[in-house]
Amino acid sequence: MSDINFPQFREILLEKDRIPRKLNENAEQQRLLFLEHVRSGKIKTEKVSACQCGSESLEKIAEIDRFGLPFGSLICRDCGLVVTSPRICAESLPEYYDKFYHILNYGHLHVHEQQALFRLWQGSKIFRMVRPFLADVKEISVLEIGAGTGNVLTEVVAEAAKEGITVHASGTEYSTDCIEECRRSGINIVYGDLNTMLEQGGRFDLIILSHVFEHFIDLKDELSKVKKLLNPQGLLYIEVPGLCNIGNIATYNFDFLEYVIHAHMYNFNKTSLTAILALCGFETLTANEKAEAVFRPSETAKAVDASSNYSYIMSYLQGLVFSRTFLREGIENFSTIRANLKDDLATVHRWHDHEKAEAEKFSRWHDAEKERGDIARRWHEGEKKVATELMETLDVYFKTPYTDVRAKMKSYRGIRHIFEKYYKRYFG
Repeated sequence: MSDINFPQFREILLEKDRIPRKLNENAEQQRLLFLEHVRSGKIKTEKVSACQCGSESLEKIAEIDRFGLPFGSLICRDCGLVVTSPRICAESLPEYYDKFYHILNYGHLHVHEQQALFRLWQGSKIFRMVRPFLADVKEISVLEIGAGTGNVLTEVVAEAAKEGITVHASGTEYSTDCIEECRRSGINIVYGDLNTMLEQGGRFDLIILSHVFEHFIDLKDELSKVKKLLNPQGLLYIEVPGLCNIGNIATYNFDFLEYVIHAHMYNFNKTSLTAILALCGFETLTANEKAEAVFRPSETAKAVDASSNYSYIMSYLQGLVFSRTFLREGIENFSTIRANLKDDLATVHRWHDHEKAEAEKFSRWHDAEKERGDIARRWHEGEKKVATELMETLDVYFKTPYTDVRAKMKSYRGIRHIFEKYYKRYFG
């Protein structure tokens, strides 16, 4: 494998002359249209100067996102949180999600044609993760922010019903197409976000932010709203694309640039996620490196030590570059081996054809020898028959008395007949 040192690793991450993710025609057209809106100022963007932890020690690690768009990535040296900069301004987000997000990400013009982010089992998984922390209740109220097409809520309702728990499900969404899809499924959905739900009032036993938290701009502000919407012992489920889980997701191809996307304002691993939640007054009930976690509001939430997270993440990203390089070189080596094997196989085929021709020659020789053997055998049997006939006739001749001239002459003529027949047969 190529010897990649640290500076080279940084140069690879900072590439900007490629589009890491393959796009279909619909997505490519949407990409160009979105880029035009950004450059013209119709979609407003802003640069980020500080991390959510308060640190201003940010280091650039990428210039583009998965679509080759000019939305870079910064990493906080103090907590390891990865921040998108520049990013779409809050005032432009509703228009962005309504017009650009779904087509650009999924490549389909109509929402009913696209696959949900998690088509099956996502809602079931979420309920199983939060179930150990739910009280022994018969009904719960659930709110999903950014409900998409409603598949997660539908599965939560179904999974809870298996345990005799009734779920009162609500959701918010910006995409008008997604809202229509949810309503067709009978889901109580409203246009908007956490602010909309605060205006409507009400509290919930469970709030789900499934691949939504990373889309927020002001995490502290959004989490304060979540607290206001949760019941005293309410649960918050957060799931984001785990930064340190890239190597386990085939679609990322060990490529950090295929992972980052302008729509994600932040990219978390387990440590940076739990650290920001603790900072905002949430205790971690369970969490993993896939960045799936369950939290509960707590006045005594302990701070998470994230001081070594920057080094941990940079080492992980460097490992991804090594893995991708190794994989690419492995594929190239395999192609060479395959070409050599193809040549070797052609040689074997030629040898086989030669051996087959030789075998056919031997088979023809063997058939000829067999035919000659058959002729010899028939000749031998003929000789044996002649000899037997001759011996029998001679025996009769010698046993016939000379006084019986007639019989003697008959035996003689028999002997003569045998010799004549033999002569004609073998000498023509």
